[in-house]
Amino acid sequence: MSDQIVCRLPPSDRARRTADFRALFSNGLAGRERSSGRVRWTLHAQPDVEAESRRLAALEERCCDGIRFEIRREGDEVHWDISGPKAAAATLDVLFDLPIKVMSNDGAEAIWRALDGAGCGPSQ
Repeated sequence: MSDQIVCRLPPSDRARRTADFRALFSNGLAGRERSSGRVRWTLHAQPDVEAESRRLAALEERCCDGIRFEIRREGDEVHWDISGPKAAAATLDVLFDLPIKVMSNDGAEAIWRALDGAGCGPSQ
């Protein structure tokens, strides 16, 4: 695996991915954490949250080289553990903010601009 972080999500698919994440997080974001090399999102395990989390994580792993998404159910919570190499620090910072910013159109646009600037976007 290369340390270069490259996103393969076509710009034409960004609106759909934004809507998917917006729907997921509107079902009950319980928390988020950022530590060295890792981001964790915690969601309430409402109906379909685990299945949708797994679906989105699989899509994300296909388009964002170098970033790993692990989905785990623990009791009434679904945890997303997102990690990557040192070169992914800026991308992980953006992913930490994603659950909050994706809830508005301006915030979602800021996420995509930040991913482009972090080396995870079509300009690479």
